[in-house]
Order: sequence, then C-alpha cells, then structure tokens
Amino acid sequence: MIGANLIKQSIKPILQWWKGLSDNCKTYISIAVICVAFIGGGIGFILDEYYFYAFIPLAFLCLIFLKYNFTKGLLLIALLTPFSIDLVLNKNGFTLSMPSEPIMIVMMLAFIWMVLFTGKYSLSYVKHPISICIYVYIGWALISSPFSTEPLISFKFIVSRLWFILPMFFIALPFFQNLKNIRTFVICYSISLLMVILYSTINFINMEFNYNAAHFVMQPFYNDHTAYGAIISLFIPISLFYAFSKSATKNKWSKIFFIFMSAVLITALILSYSRAAWLSMVFALGVWIIIKMKIKLRNLLLVISVGGLLIFTGWDVILQRLNQNSQDSSGKIIEHITSMSNISTDDSNVERINRWSCALRMFNQKPVFGFGAGTYQFKYAAYQKSWQITSISTDFGTLGNAHSEYLGSLAEMGVIGLVSIICIFGTTIFIGIRTYRRSTNKVISGLSLSLTLSLITYYFHGFLNNFLDTDKLAVPFWAFTAAIVILDIKCRNKKENDNLLTQNNIISK
Repeated sequence: MIGANLIKQSIKPILQWWKGLSDNCKTYISIAVICVAFIGGGIGFILDEYYFYAFIPLAFLCLIFLKYNFTKGLLLIALLTPFSIDLVLNKNGFTLSMPSEPIMIVMMLAFIWMVLFTGKYSLSYVKHPISICIYVYIGWALISSPFSTEPLISFKFIVSRLWFILPMFFIALPFFQNLKNIRTFVICYSISLLMVILYSTINFINMEFNYNAAHFVMQPFYNDHTAYGAIISLFIPISLFYAFSKSATKNKWSKIFFIFMSAVLITALILSYSRAAWLSMVFALGVWIIIKMKIKLRNLLLVISVGGLLIFTGWDVILQRLNQNSQDSSGKIIEHITSMSNISTDDSNVERINRWSCALRMFNQKPVFGFGAGTYQFKYAAYQKSWQITSISTDFGTLGNAHSEYLGSLAEMGVIGLVSIICIFGTTIFIGIRTYRRSTNKVISGLSLSLTLSLITYYFHGFLNNFLDTDKLAVPFWAFTAAIVILDIKCRNKKENDNLLTQNNIISK
C-alpha cells in the first residue's frame, strides 16, 4: 500500500492532465504512443538485421480498440492463440509467440494499472484457495530467483508466467461470472483449433499418412505432435459436455458444432500418434468412471496403496520385462501402443528417462532453491550420463525441456516449487469434484466435472511433458482453472443463500 501511494503521488500531475483530456484526445494520444513505441521497436529489429520484424507493430494496432475491454481481449486471445507462431526477436534467442503474447502483455499491464489505481476487484477472487496456491507458486519463484544460477532467465520466466496467469486467470474470473462466456471462450478457441487440425490432417493425407510425418504436419502452429496431442485431449471432455448436455447447450447449431468438434478432436487425437495424449485420455476416463461409481476416497486410497506395494515388491521383475520390450514407436496403432513400455530401444522413451534423471541429479545438488526458474534447459547438459544419452540427446535444451512439469519444477525451484505446483493441481481437482457433487444446478455440476476432466488430461500429461511455458497450453489451462473457481463461488453462494432462506423460514415460524 505504501508503494502504491508513493507511485500515485509521483505521477499525480500526469494523471490530472490525462483526466482533463477528452476521450478523442486520449484515443489519439494512445494511438500515437503505441505506434511510435512499436514502430521504434521494428526499426530496432531492422538495425539488428531482422528486417522482417518491422511488420510486427501491425499486430498491435488491434489493441488500440480494446481500451481496457478485457472481454474482447480474452476472446481475441482465444481466437489467435492456435494460429500464433514463435518468432525469435533478437540474436540472444528471445522468442515471443505472435500475436497472442503481446496482447496478453498489454492486458496484464492494463489489469495491474486498473487494480492498483482503482482497487476494483472482488475479494472473493483474491481469497479463493486456488488463487492462494497461485500466489505461493509465483511467490516462491520470486524468493528463489536471487539464488538462481541465471537470475535474468528466472526473472524472464516469472514475468512470462504472469502474462499468462493475470489475463487468463484473474481477468477471466469476472468475465466467466456469466457462464455463457465460458462456452463462448471454448467456441472461439475451438474454431481456430479446428482450422489447425484441418490444416494438419490435410498435410498428413498429402504425405500418405506416413508415420514420421505425424511429428511435424502441424508446424508452424505447434512444434510437434506431443503439444498438438496435449491441446486436443484438453478440449475433448469440455466439447463432449457441450455436445450432449441438454441444459448447457440449448441452441441447435451450437450443439451441432460441438458434436462435430468432438468427432474431429477424437479423430485428430488418434492421428496425432501422441502416446502421452492417448494415456492422458485413458486416465481421465478412469477418473470419470471412479467419480460416476461414487467410489469412496478411502477405498480408492486402499487400492492405490496395495497397487503401489505390489509394484514396489515386484519392481525388479517389472523392470526386467520392460527392458525385454524392443517394440519401437510405429505407424501401426497396436505397435505404437506396445512401444509405450519400451525403455531400452525407443529413443523417445529413453530420452525422457535421460531428462528426468538429469532433473533428479540437479535436485540432489540444489534441493531447497533449485537452479532457478526457467534454467533447466541451460543447465541439464552437465548432468547427463553417457549410458543414458540417445541419438536424439542434445546439450542445448532442444526437443523439449525436462519432459515433466513436476520434475522440471523440482530441479528449477526445489521441493517447495514442486509442492506449490502440486497444490495448484490438487486443489483444482478437489474443488472441481466437490462443486460437481454439491451443486444442484445441472449446468454448474456438469461444467465443473467436464472442466476438471479436461484439466486432468494435462495434469497427467505433465508427468511426461511440460507445456505451460507456451501460450498454446497456458491460455486454455488457466482459463479452465478460472472457470472452476467461478463455478465453486456460484455453488457456495447458492448454498449460503439456501441456508439463509431456511433459517429465515424457521425464525418466521
């Protein structure tokens, strides 16, 4: 609060001058400032021999018309993100996803300005358990940054996470108060994703369904088939809900769209040949069965404990069997599924083990603060062992990062970093399922379950890959998390109102 008051006093004359201007003057000045800033940036890129980046400022002109209209901004991001392309902005390798990330950066700054100088933000959003978990996650990243092996990289990591989280979570919260906006957001993202899927499928057909082509037919929109499969699996549960829910989708054309979208997503998932995405859908289906069967938590924990004990006692035999599997990834579905357990000759699987082993070795060296947020790809090379290096191994952090949201956080931010991200995921699952069970509103209940299952696909996927540092996954991930927060708040408010009504009836009697 003291810092905010100091800032207010220092720029008070500027604010008074700004308030005295007419709306037209403000618009013209905004246009001039934005154009000068980004054209200047374009000239800078030209001088740096990246002349084609002079066209980048054009992508920002649309922001002029937003004027703090976060609703249009969120939907614009949903429409543009599947089409965004990573561009290297300078010789140091700094990349930005164009045009989605610049829009999020401007929205983040506008949101901070709004909250700082108006204070207009609901405390129910600020105090929600999921919000608190996010504070802990970002807070620990900040605390551990001074101890980072690369402080500048860690600072960039934190800022980049903020421009995902502030717009797609905190700005999305009031926007999703109207539940129809959740469906609108899903439709906007789905339309663009549908076009990318059609583009990728046509490329795959032109290459005669060659298995090797499945890894890159989605480029330049997605780097490879793993990220492509992850986003597809994320949208399947929510699309199925809107396709078959009578209460949430009453419009005939919307229902037809979601039925068609669900069919396209399932087909695209199969053609993605992403084993991690397939497994994530199987896992989400298993969770759905457990929830529908109303299996008690203690019984589930008992089964998990017994299963874990059996795996522990028979680990040597299991490892021996896994090493005997020599089936590599293949264009044939059955063979491709069989290759999931090949940890001896399948380069993709063995490379994951290599990256995970590096993460654990890094954690052992720096267990408290880690190597610093965002530093894994720059530090893991020294922790590779010769017997684990594969034909696709690299010392430059290419072909993926730690290949795990969990182990990546462990290596970069220590044990507290791992616990903080597990708390975000675990709290979201708990609240999502609780809202599903407690709500008497069919839309809130069904939407809560489907969104939770969508996020669970990524929580599972997080064991095998990490994509939350990219806009492709971060945008819908944080938006879906925000939607669960809103559904929980609505459910609790309904319960409180019902209890208050009951108490009043008793008193009146």
